[in-house]
Amino acid sequence: MPLDRLSPQALASLLLCALAGAMALHPAQAQPAKGALAPIQLGTTAPFSGAFAEYGQEYRKGADACLAAANATGGVRGRAVQITYLDDGYDPARAVANARTLAGQGIAAFVNLVGTGTLQALQPVLADLQVPVIGASSGAQQLRQAGTASRWVFHTKASNSEEFEGFARMLPTIGMEKVALVYQDNPFGRAGLDSALKAFATGTGRPPPTAIALDEPAAQGDAHPFATTIAQVRSAQPQVVVLIAAGQAAPAFIAAYQQAAGPAARVAVLNVVGGRVLTDQLQARVAGIMTSMLYPSPWSTSRRVVRDYQASLARTEASPSLLSLEGCINLRFALEALKAAGDDASPAGVRRALERGLTVDLGDFTLSLPAGKQVASRYTSLGIYRSNGRIAE
Repeated sequence: MPLDRLSPQALASLLLCALAGAMALHPAQAQPAKGALAPIQLGTTAPFSGAFAEYGQEYRKGADACLAAANATGGVRGRAVQITYLDDGYDPARAVANARTLAGQGIAAFVNLVGTGTLQALQPVLADLQVPVIGASSGAQQLRQAGTASRWVFHTKASNSEEFEGFARMLPTIGMEKVALVYQDNPFGRAGLDSALKAFATGTGRPPPTAIALDEPAAQGDAHPFATTIAQVRSAQPQVVVLIAAGQAAPAFIAAYQQAAGPAARVAVLNVVGGRVLTDQLQARVAGIMTSMLYPSPWSTSRRVVRDYQASLARTEASPSLLSLEGCINLRFALEALKAAGDDASPAGVRRALERGLTVDLGDFTLSLPAGKQVASRYTSLGIYRSNGRIAE
């Protein structure tokens, strides 16, 4: 349709979308004042379009808000920090190409990478690029275990294995011992299923979990989406479904399962599902869904790390979410790594600082990376969604 036939509202919306797309590729590059030190550059490849776009967008909201607060108070040793964002659409091949582009631009580190498949594809490339990764959405165990983990990746949260161990430990305490593991048949889902089966394989006499693959709806508008999966779940008669799925598949399955099972539809999700990907789709029906917590609740005011995050986010008029809090925490840990690198804010200098070990008190929440290790937190707890979309721990 010609632009002159669009309504003023539609034209404004189109212009905003175009601007958002441009910003996803090119951050505001403020020129340093004469005599000032050049900004330190970080880079992110993540989905800003497609089914998993919320992950990239929410991580960016948290990272940008907390970065603005840090730059306003002197940045890193008097140098501002900037982040360049490239959209990979959750395509590992595009992510690898983006990573090569960012490394060629002289970034000091990657931050807030999204996707198990992405990190799998990047593992063999990072040694060539020689740029460290600080904070990634994936908790897949095979990306962390000895022999397969890249020495260039530094995690800021517990693994999927530890999340499932938390579920296996905590769900029986609230009377949920019979479990169905419903998983997406993709790298994320298969890796999670392997970890979950090991976590729930206890010798306590509890029934073993039932593993059920998530069938994708035959077509958009399918009147009975996930019918095969739901029939298998109902046949197994679990007390709770532990859902190993991300993106739009998670709320779509939960909505269909709630409709079929009614009050019996008890569901627990991984932390990575958190955010408006659930609340926008389910609205008040999100109440009662359980989630693993790898960081404090972004709505709590009991910890300074969250209060600082909320203050930074308020300046952007964005609302809190699990994902944007994670994006902020990853960014703040990256800034501390840059500080620890001293005058050598190169990729090699940042990696050396991380390998020496780094403990950071973010305010009533500490990330502690031991020397020679690659995981800075093993914190897990259980949260429950309220009808307003907030989570109570």
